[in-house]
Amino acid sequence: MDIESGIGRTIYSDATIGISEELLWPMISALNNFVIECTADDRGLVNASLEDIKIYLYPPLGETNPLRFVFFTDLYENNQYIEERGQAVFELMSQFLTFEVFSPPEDIMLKVLDIAKYTQILPIESIKQSFLEESKRKRENLEKESRVYFADLFIGDIDQGRVFTFAKNEELQEKDSVILFSELLTSFSMDNEIIARSSLSTDEKKRLEKLDISSLEMHEGWFLKQLAGKKSDFWLVAYFFYKKGSEGKIKEYLKWIWEEISKEISMKITERPF
Repeated sequence: MDIESGIGRTIYSDATIGISEELLWPMISALNNFVIECTADDRGLVNASLEDIKIYLYPPLGETNPLRFVFFTDLYENNQYIEERGQAVFELMSQFLTFEVFSPPEDIMLKVLDIAKYTQILPIESIKQSFLEESKRKRENLEKESRVYFADLFIGDIDQGRVFTFAKNEELQEKDSVILFSELLTSFSMDNEIIARSSLSTDEKKRLEKLDISSLEMHEGWFLKQLAGKKSDFWLVAYFFYKKGSEGKIKEYLKWIWEEISKEISMKITERPF
């Protein structure tokens, strides 16, 4: 899309968005102009949400150039992941990007479609029952000995949300774990280990007390770490409440899970085409 003229062309669509191209581009252009007027920011629209759909504009030639790739994704898609996908598409299509005559060669479009449609599928069969039983045993011992309470422990996919759950206690959850997983990954680089800690809110204290858990010296914690290397779409995600002083044991347990899962899936996930 050219954000100055509002003219655009569809590169790929899976028909999730039921709106015509003639209406789509004026809507995006209007949103872009609205953001510029309201914020006095020349970048214009970068990221917006419409219910469960995210709109993301990526400038492959930099923000001073009017060319944007406009992505419509679900809310879970990581921004850095979107930009890597957009840059790969741009490198393939740069010499064919014109809004007057848009007819890239078929072989180029096939490569673009591979990038647009790509997703990794978690090899569930690699997660052995014996490992799950050992993980549960270690978790129960940790909770008993160190006053740790797991609200959620799962494998998250950066474009599909939750794909496998180890443990979940909805009574402990004040927030949607998958939405927060997406927000944290949007805020941080994908190749980092993320550890977040916060004091308990009033509602969280009430929730714990209702479950006969003393909130004294308790904190809320998050742990996110990418499984099986930088080209993996999968993350180990933990959301928990813990007593101060038990951080080391929690990290030891989560590191063990991370190592075991990474070892099992590293050779079985498909390589990204970007």
